[in-house]
Amino acid sequence: MRRIKLELCYDGANYAGWQIQPKQPNVKTIQGELEKAVSRVVCEQVEVLGSGRTDSGVHALCQTAAFTTVSQLPTESLTRAINAFLPRDIRVWRSSEVSPDFHPIRDVVRKRYRYLASDSRPAFPFFRHYAWNLLQRVDVDLMRAAGSYLLGEHDFCAFQTQGSPRKTTVRTVYDVRVERLPLADALRFPNLDRQRAALSEPGSFVIAAPLPFGEPEIIAFEVEADGFLYNMVRAIVGTLYLFGQRHKGFEDPAFMREIIERADRKYAGPTAPAHGLYMIDVVYPDVDFS
Repeated sequence: MRRIKLELCYDGANYAGWQIQPKQPNVKTIQGELEKAVSRVVCEQVEVLGSGRTDSGVHALCQTAAFTTVSQLPTESLTRAINAFLPRDIRVWRSSEVSPDFHPIRDVVRKRYRYLASDSRPAFPFFRHYAWNLLQRVDVDLMRAAGSYLLGEHDFCAFQTQGSPRKTTVRTVYDVRVERLPLADALRFPNLDRQRAALSEPGSFVIAAPLPFGEPEIIAFEVEADGFLYNMVRAIVGTLYLFGQRHKGFEDPAFMREIIERADRKYAGPTAPAHGLYMIDVVYPDVDFS
């Protein structure tokens, strides 16, 4: 038996999330499509286990999954063959053989999510399925300052949607970033520094003539932690949005510390829409953080 690790990306707009829903067999899910494709390739029924259960409408630039098979197909051939049977909005980047005891959930040490939003005016219509079009201009510096209070080990109960019980709501957040980016950087890949790869900087987006309203921008929120509660990233983004608006009571970034300490969902902001969220990195123990 071989254990195969998959690294994949997907556009989640047309799917009811990652996980197969046994009570709704006709609902399309990422896991369901993967299991059908992999099973056809290896000629046996397999279960494909993912590193996390992304919700309906959520996307991934880099999700990790694994399955066990008796197939002896080379991993390069597996990648090509699986992609041949997948819908075009799901693609496997790479297949690799790993230890038989590799577990894509239990072995994770960190995950990173990116959330895309835009306050450009006029609202850019191509963002409507892939970023949250905000109703007004926001203060990125204030959101960044508020986000800094999330760093470290805290009880993140205030940022959890009820319905998915956990043994503990304590998590460690390693990085929080809020950046205003040019449109060309919206789907950039993470961790180039971490990989220590000799990569050149991507070229800038060239527009022949200036647009009358300026180039649309993306606001990217990124959060990296040792684990996430249900809707935790979307609740963090919704809360940061209130700071960015200078909403009443959210003018001082230090209020974020009070929200955390109160550990009550009603004091935090709304849950941001699902379609702006992307899983962008899943980190396992062999990564060098030095």
